[in-house]
Amino acid sequence: MEFDRRHRDTGDISLTPVIDMVFLLLIFFLLTSSFMKVQGISVDLPASASPLQPKEESITVCISADAKLFINSRRTDLKRLPEDLQAAYVGAGTKDVIIQADKSNSVQVLMQVMDAVNLSGADSLTLAADVQPISSRN
Repeated sequence: MEFDRRHRDTGDISLTPVIDMVFLLLIFFLLTSSFMKVQGISVDLPASASPLQPKEESITVCISADAKLFINSRRTDLKRLPEDLQAAYVGAGTKDVIIQADKSNSVQVLMQVMDAVNLSGADSLTLAADVQPISSRN
């Protein structure tokens, strides 16, 4: 006995249009997205065996090796530092400040920045340092 086998036509789905759409969407998002170049601030922190742990929501003031000032990666100068810090306090909701000073800076620059931070009305001030055991310090 011979059965009549009907030939079933399975609907083949072509993946070519799907791949084309994926590539078009990829190109669209690559062309419409904006790329920002984030410039890092290079600061060589001094070493300390017991640095303080600052609060995570603190405002960071960086003093680079060439004595340029930055508040949370935004460029500022010494004259505008108290006003810019007061504006940063409103945005951050905190008045805790961390100073990251390059170890090649003079004490005079650090004192001027600390005075400006105090004039801005900061609640607390912390100096950042790299953790390094006492035996391996130079």
